[in-house]
Amino acid sequence: MFNLAVDAEHVTLGFGLKWIEALSRRFTHIDIVTMTAGKFSLPKNVTVWSVGREKGYPEWLRALRFYWIAVRILMRRRIDVVFTHMIPVFAILFWPVAKLTGLKNLLWYAHGTVTPTLKVAHRLVDRVVSSTPEGFRIVSDKVTFIGQGIDSSLYLPRRRTPSTILRIVTVGRISSSKGLHILVEALQGLNSAMPWQLTIVGDATNDDERRYAAELRQQVNLGCSENIVFAGRLEPGRIAEELAAADVFVNLSATGSLDKAIVEAMASGCPVLSSNDAFCAIAREAGFSDCIVQRDGGSLTVGLEHFSKLDQGARWTIAERQSEIALREHSLEGLMDRLYANLQKCAPKGDRAS
Repeated sequence: MFNLAVDAEHVTLGFGLKWIEALSRRFTHIDIVTMTAGKFSLPKNVTVWSVGREKGYPEWLRALRFYWIAVRILMRRRIDVVFTHMIPVFAILFWPVAKLTGLKNLLWYAHGTVTPTLKVAHRLVDRVVSSTPEGFRIVSDKVTFIGQGIDSSLYLPRRRTPSTILRIVTVGRISSSKGLHILVEALQGLNSAMPWQLTIVGDATNDDERRYAAELRQQVNLGCSENIVFAGRLEPGRIAEELAAADVFVNLSATGSLDKAIVEAMASGCPVLSSNDAFCAIAREAGFSDCIVQRDGGSLTVGLEHFSKLDQGARWTIAERQSEIALREHSLEGLMDRLYANLQKCAPKGDRAS
């Protein structure tokens, strides 16, 4: 398995350890070749190899280490199938090895952006899986859509305690792609007779995002600091608690693919208002189009005011429908079963992938 990071403390990629644990129950052994290794605890049948970005190795050395690691793995044990998770460049690097060994490579990619690297990787891999059509925008007969993967034992629907305040929550990186400045703008434009509170869960992950976070705090301080809480990065259990306490979840992600945080909110019975392309497709098909907003302050203001006027029964009807879809189509175990089935299709004929 090739991936970007094996690190329980990584803000956006820490969830990948859950994938590895779930896959480890389905295979005899898994070797992970990662760009970056941090803190982790994994089952004994998983070996982690890093090309060394966490050590500051330059690109040329990381490329050499990639091939050194691949050769060492192939010399140590029989490999049935290769899985590349969100790192198309590793699929490209591995292609000569795949041609020499006959190993087939399955690529997971879920993001609205189509890069030149992705286009090349798509041509070189054998199959592709993604969460939704919005997450893989190359027209291809190689691709299968298998949903997202959330911990369905943690994110469960719970009825909200009625409140005179509209409790809003958003979860994710503090990044311009998440549209948090638009959310703050919309809240500043809400009817003054409607009290509200916003909890922002998440943190910045790089210098650009830290600059954006500083600008966002300045924007907040200009008019509504008493109503907005910056909770920072929280562990999944704490995120589940925040979702269980909130009346509505807002997501203005511009990434295109289905944001995992959206699915976690849906599963938790926290009604979602979003402009996310993949969510909008789900909402139209499932009959809750009122939960679709545009990625601008005016549209979101209207959407929040509409939602605030719904009684508890109407809100719970939306919550139940969203939760049903999330838990049926996007549980981690269901996703891993579908992923495993696709990996099996890449394994040698007559053999069971192990």
